[in-house]
Amino acid sequence: MNETDSKNKQETQQIDLAGLLWDFLHSLRRLWPVVLVLTAAAGFFFYNRGRLQYNPMYSVEATVSVELVNGGSYANRNTAEQIGLTFPQINRSGALPDVVAADLGTEGVPGSINVTNIKGTNLVTISVTAWGPETAASILHSVLRNYPEVAQYVVGQTELTVIDESEPALVADRSTVVRGSARKGALIGLAAGLALVVLRAAVFRTVRSEEELRSLLNVQCLGTLPVCHKKKRSSTERDEINILTDVNRGSYVESMRLIRTRLERQMEGKKVLMVTSSVAGEGKSTVAANLAISMALKGKRVILVDCDLRNPSVGRIFRVEEKCPGLVAVLNGKATLEEALVEVKSKDAPTGLRLLPGADKESRLVEILGSQAMRQLVDRLRDEADAVILDTPPSALLVDAMMLVRHVDGIAYVVMRDYARRRVIFDGVEELSAGGAPILGCILNGGRTRSGKYGYYGYGKYGYGKYGYGKYGYGGYGYGYGKGTKHSSRSDSHKSKSAKEKSKTEEK
Repeated sequence: MNETDSKNKQETQQIDLAGLLWDFLHSLRRLWPVVLVLTAAAGFFFYNRGRLQYNPMYSVEATVSVELVNGGSYANRNTAEQIGLTFPQINRSGALPDVVAADLGTEGVPGSINVTNIKGTNLVTISVTAWGPETAASILHSVLRNYPEVAQYVVGQTELTVIDESEPALVADRSTVVRGSARKGALIGLAAGLALVVLRAAVFRTVRSEEELRSLLNVQCLGTLPVCHKKKRSSTERDEINILTDVNRGSYVESMRLIRTRLERQMEGKKVLMVTSSVAGEGKSTVAANLAISMALKGKRVILVDCDLRNPSVGRIFRVEEKCPGLVAVLNGKATLEEALVEVKSKDAPTGLRLLPGADKESRLVEILGSQAMRQLVDRLRDEADAVILDTPPSALLVDAMMLVRHVDGIAYVVMRDYARRRVIFDGVEELSAGGAPILGCILNGGRTRSGKYGYYGYGKYGYGKYGYGKYGYGGYGYGYGKGTKHSSRSDSHKSKSAKEKSKTEEK
């Protein structure tokens, strides 16, 4: 291996370690309530167990001199050292505990025994810990009587003379023992919580940046949409972003223009674009809607088709509140295309954008998306518009998007930052690639922008737990016509004040 390869390998390892650390910290941020609950619960459990099972423990010890029968002072010191070294083996072998238990008339030794040698002397310290002062003293006296007999086959025949014996003393009071049990339980709960965090970090790896997205999918990143929070005036108000009417969306609008420009270069000579994502909740319907608005504001004729028959979202974004024929009605021949198309207008003028809603509340005929009627409809839409955008269900969850791949010229794939697992994203893109339509690039939603800001959008509820329209139907579009909501005067003011700047930017 040459020096360059070795350096690249080291850099890759450093990047991987940094990624793993980030995944751990991110998982900890997500799971810290779980870690806190486990720590508190385990601490509380051990606290109560320690309080209920507490029994006062007492300790007593004696310092004795060791004298070897028919031995000198040197032999006595050597014997004391041997006693200190060999006592753990004698105690573990059961020889001494059996003798002490028989002496006390119990099944086992109701306490713990320890012997240590005072270096350089013929003195050893015998300590006993047991429940109750009398029990501790009884065990100590039994050891003093029986130990010489047990140890004579190891160190020879010895005599033990008690020099000093302490009174039984309480090892720890109730509060100390209970606090210790609580700390032990809290540490166990904390360890269990951190183990869950590590497990999640190892399994649930997501995409956090354009670099990671390109590395995972090996496709172009069309751009990153920045933070965009929208305050709701009521608990029932939806908070999808619509750059046609929402004000103070400068960074979002500019990012969308950049994405639009890159897509237009990719789609030169082509018209039909699919916008999809891996899973629900990544904001692909909002991206599709605002991409269509951005193209229409440039002067193009754009048709946005809601192909998500299970959970139509385009009507909510544009506040379409009255029922009108949708995509399924057109495909079944129950309505004409002209009757189903909804023209989007601002107060000043038409935008060049038309909507084709998805389906009525009862429709679940998703197989119709792959029919010959759908192909004929798409071919007709090519003649009706300069650009056709199909908003489809998530590709990694449902087969709906795969049915539409044969009808489109390109695919824009939306990935929410730090949301779907990498494996799910990869599988979704792989499924679409097998369909034949080129994936023009990915759009990172809620990611870091060049200004260094990043976050998530207030996109409302995109969950697929319930497939339906909620309380929003289709028809009566309210931006300057129909029976829908009134056009926002704030938006009109914003548009009139910045009309020249917008036109210049669009021309660029």
